[in-house]
Amino acid sequence: MTKQGTQTFLAAIAAALFCLSGIDSPGRAAGTGTARTVELIADKDNRFKLPAGQRGPLTLKAGEIVKFRVTSLFGGEKAKDGAVHSFVVRKLRDNDPAWSVRLKEGVQEFTVTAPKPGNYLIECTVECGPGHDNMNLKMVVVK
Repeated sequence: MTKQGTQTFLAAIAAALFCLSGIDSPGRAAGTGTARTVELIADKDNRFKLPAGQRGPLTLKAGEIVKFRVTSLFGGEKAKDGAVHSFVVRKLRDNDPAWSVRLKEGVQEFTVTAPKPGNYLIECTVECGPGHDNMNLKMVVVK
């Protein structure tokens, strides 16, 4: 086999191994410590929305590292500290405070590790305006 043939063969092997390595979405390698980015909007109508206005549920894999990139828009009321919304998972925040984030207007990013499989609720705990009581998003964590 020629040197060029060997390089092509090795490149093909590397590509095959990459496909088998657990990479299952752009920017995230399963089990490698690379964070998956999840875009979320805390909207001015006091609702959480996924891209394209989807209402969920948000599905995560247990143990995956997730970087949330949340765009927060003013919904009519603001807390004294300037928070217009919050991102809180009550079932998780006592053991991991990273699951309780106060959101100010604009874009905020934070990174968490998805918990054990189950159903969770992301809620806003800041009185943000009309519709606040229903500002939540179902989060499903699978194996």
